[in-house]
Amino acid sequence: MTMTTSTQHAHDARAYDSAAKRQFADDAEGADLVASVLGPLLLAEFSRAEIERRDTETRWLADLRQYRGQYDPDVLSDIGATRSKVFVRKTRVKVKTVNSRVADLLFPTGSEKNWTVENTPVPSVAPEQEAQVVAELLQASGQQPTPEQLKTALLERAKLAAKGMSQAIEDQLVEARYKKASVQAIHSAHLYGTGIIKGPLVEKKVRTQFILKHGKWAPQSQTYITPFVDYVPLWRFYPDMSATTIEDCRYTYERHLMTKAAFAALAERKSFNSCIIRQHILSNPDGLRTNTFAVDTELRTIGERSQTQAVADGQYEVLERWGWLDGAQLTEAGLKVPEDRLHESFFANVWLLPNGEVIKAVLQPINGVTWPYHLYYFDKDETSIFAEGLASIMRDDQTMINAGIRMSLDNAAITAGAMLEVTPGLLSSLEKVTEIHPWKVWLRNATNPGSPAVRPISLTSNLNELLQLVDVFEQNADEVTAIPRYMSGENATQGAAGTASGMSMLMGAANIVIKDLITNWDEGITRPFLQALYRWNMQFHTDPSIKGDFDVKARGTASLVAKEVRANQLNNFSELTANPLDAPYIKRDKLLLQRAEANELSDVVKTEEEMKAEQSGPAAQQQQQAAQQLQQAQMAEMQAKVAKLVADAQRILAQAEQIKAQAVSTKVQAAYEALQAGGVATTSPQVAMAGDEILRSAGWVDATPQTAIAEIDPAPSGTAPVPPMAPRAGERPTALAGARRGIETPVVEGMP
Repeated sequence: MTMTTSTQHAHDARAYDSAAKRQFADDAEGADLVASVLGPLLLAEFSRAEIERRDTETRWLADLRQYRGQYDPDVLSDIGATRSKVFVRKTRVKVKTVNSRVADLLFPTGSEKNWTVENTPVPSVAPEQEAQVVAELLQASGQQPTPEQLKTALLERAKLAAKGMSQAIEDQLVEARYKKASVQAIHSAHLYGTGIIKGPLVEKKVRTQFILKHGKWAPQSQTYITPFVDYVPLWRFYPDMSATTIEDCRYTYERHLMTKAAFAALAERKSFNSCIIRQHILSNPDGLRTNTFAVDTELRTIGERSQTQAVADGQYEVLERWGWLDGAQLTEAGLKVPEDRLHESFFANVWLLPNGEVIKAVLQPINGVTWPYHLYYFDKDETSIFAEGLASIMRDDQTMINAGIRMSLDNAAITAGAMLEVTPGLLSSLEKVTEIHPWKVWLRNATNPGSPAVRPISLTSNLNELLQLVDVFEQNADEVTAIPRYMSGENATQGAAGTASGMSMLMGAANIVIKDLITNWDEGITRPFLQALYRWNMQFHTDPSIKGDFDVKARGTASLVAKEVRANQLNNFSELTANPLDAPYIKRDKLLLQRAEANELSDVVKTEEEMKAEQSGPAAQQQQQAAQQLQQAQMAEMQAKVAKLVADAQRILAQAEQIKAQAVSTKVQAAYEALQAGGVATTSPQVAMAGDEILRSAGWVDATPQTAIAEIDPAPSGTAPVPPMAPRAGERPTALAGARRGIETPVVEGMP
């Protein structure tokens, strides 16, 4: 419990003590008047409950032996002395796997809880609190608040009170070691089928704190009341076996075995009859417990404590009864019941000794809370108040696995070495037939030389077939329990389990069973227990600011089982939206916070206030200026790179234009040369024929064959070549010669 100043501690101590006195004052009057009439009736009722529970005890004992790897006595006697007695503890693996998985989900390492305390949508507020809120609003604004303002203020007040109640409950759970009791109940449910949490009840505690007095630190003890939480083993819980739920029970008994110190401490509580307790201790200084419970002997045998003394071992047996009593029975016990209510039944808590003496009888200690027992089931049906656990569900498969392994070992043993048939009459009298070793020489006599004195017996090894049979039953155990082997960390490499995505899919399917167990815990433990603890605080807590109209909600199924899946979904969504198109529409700070919460790392993400504070500080301003300068430098560098790229592009374009112009000039010159050659060929047919001949010799094929140059008639004798034409009048002579000679364009007026 959180410590404050010494003054506050003193105030809390006085308030707690006052509340304790109010609680136990009502008990004292009735406890002193309890008569001995009620005791025998309740003892007979308990004896009937103990007899009706024996069949269930037999199943629990078989479950415990199976978990510890021990055979039932009848099975062990049937196996025989020379056979293998190995026990493969597959049940323990299944139970431990589910224990760790459920406990990890119910009690995560982070700050997230599997329950919440929330105000109701329209919280009920006491008139005094409403008047106080109105006065605060009037003082703040100077005018009467509107109904909407009052409603908002009352809702905010309820939210603050709910937060305070949640913190108070969380603090009480830590102090009461609620997690330890829950882990024990989880194991009991998974092994036997049912786990029980008891509480909250009123308990007195003493705390020691150091206070500074006269310059020195001195210890000071203070007494206060606190919620009491405990784990109840099934072996000491005796409910009404005619009921199938705790709500339908007429009674429940819890059998306590107390040391002398613990039993004597009951006499210090005002709700107990101290005179009867002291007299009982004096009459039985070595303790007193009945020796009629066979289950105690069986538990000692299973736990290898068979030699432990069972009688007069310094323990005192006390029976604690919770349930309904008729008004007439309470009147006979000495409690005051109005005459007009004698026909009614009242919920009461009665403690009695094995001899029938009643040492406590009180009515419903906490308002609105009846049964202090909360049950968590593994596999519940409508046949009994107790459920079925993993050991009972997989008992046949465990039996077959053990049988298969025993047969495999026996078969391997008889086939590992040679089995010999020996005829002693054919061996020498000096020969020891029981000694067999390598290179042994057998000495025999001359009797019946045709028959061997030693003959081997061949036995078939069926080891592979037997091991395959064992694997079949292991797979069937996975199906029957819905707890596959890969949940315990076995490295499965076949089928879908051979890949990471396939294993993730299989684990998601297996989580359906775990989700069902988490729901059972929420409905059987979290919701009723925390609601009872909320009522306890409403009745006994001294801080009025945390009290109000609240709802206790269990959210284990909603938030714990899907945590891993949600973390993967958030990571995938973050990767998919990390692009220029989607980024403007995503609130990255909210997404980052949700990713951190899913991975239980919310404390590493800065809040908006922290970001604003850092951005407004001198260091942030300097960093912002440096970032701006860096951004400007990067911008200038980028602009220079862009200018260089533009210049390079323009240069490349100019080079391309130049190359294009050269190509055009080359084509024009080729056209000019072709035209000149055509003119020459027209005036001199021999030249055309010569050109064709040159092309044909280079491999060209003429589509329109012409007469070969050798076939052309030579020029007539006496003729002379045509002289070159003189320039026409008005033509401007040029210096061109060769291919372009004679095809110059004439001078045009106005042109150079």
